[in-house]
Parts: sequence; structure tokens; C-alpha cells
Amino acid sequence: MKKKSMIMAGTVVALMGCGSVAQAVPITGSIGFTGTYTQNGGTLGNLTTASTMTINTIAVGTTSGSFVGAMDPIFASTISVNPAVGLGRLWSVMVGGTTYTFDSTSESENLDTPTGLHLLGTGTMADGTPADTVAGTWQLGFGVSGDSFQWQSTAAPNSPSVPDGGSTALLLGASICGVGLLNRKVTA
Repeated sequence: MKKKSMIMAGTVVALMGCGSVAQAVPITGSIGFTGTYTQNGGTLGNLTTASTMTINTIAVGTTSGSFVGAMDPIFASTISVNPAVGLGRLWSVMVGGTTYTFDSTSESENLDTPTGLHLLGTGTMADGTPADTVAGTWQLGFGVSGDSFQWQSTAAPNSPSVPDGGSTALLLGASICGVGLLNRKVTA
């Protein structure tokens, strides 16, 4: 009786491993944007006196990983500067049928000169699936020459906690079956 229950337990665990498990598709890579802006507030051409920047045009620049093929960028229309306080949704893009977004969770200024302004921070990238949301870092630079800006963001490495599709349960079930069969052979 003991042997039968051992084999049955192993079979149940093995069958559990055969069920399908939805797996997260991690967001990887980076994306850059370029475009033009208008300085709001302060003395025109002196970025240390600006209060906000209005984004006028935007284009997708360099991409890698999940963002290859990105199109239709939407960028926050107004970026607060001096001091930087622009937390919230910063951009979204389409890749195939998936909309990727980036929400800023921290922001600071590490360069503030009359001709250049540089903001950086952290945030989260998402694709509409909560399991795929990943932390990321970002940088945003404004230059007085040509009234241009450049954005860069990178997805942080994903944690190894992505479901494995049941292979662990399948291996556990096979091991328990093997121990049960070995035990049966030794006692026979």
C-alpha cells in the first residue's frame, strides 16, 4: 500500500507539471527619443531660468530589445525643470500591437547651466501586463543650441522569479516516481 501511494503521489506531481502556466515576457533593452522644445519662463536662451519645457516634436532614436520597431511616440507635453518635479507618465510607444509606457518615480537635476540642462531618475516600464513591469533608469538632456532634447531610458535586468512553465514540478514528480520504483526494487 505504501508503494502504491508513493507512485501515485509522484504521478500527481508529474501531471501537475504538464499543465500550462502563463509566462511573463520580460521587458528588455533601451529606447532613445530626440526632438525639439520651447523654453517656458525665465530669460530665453538661459536654461537656468526656465520653469518648464514644452515638447514640440518627437522622434524615436536608438532602440534595442523590446523596443526595436517602436513607433508613434507620445511624450509628456510639459516637463518641469528648476527644480525638476515632473513625476508621472513620461512617454508611450507602440511596438507591433503592444503599447509600452514609462512612468517616472524619481527625478533630479545633475546639470544646470545657461546652455545645458540634464535631468535623470528612475521609473517603471510597462506593457499592460503587471507581471512584465520592470524598473528602469532615464536621462533627459536639453540643449540651447537648436532647442533640441534627447531622452534615454533602459530597462533594469529582470529578477529570476519568472514562472518556469511547470518543468520544476515535472522533475519533482519524476524524481518521486524514481524513488518509489527504486524502493520497490530494493525491497523485492
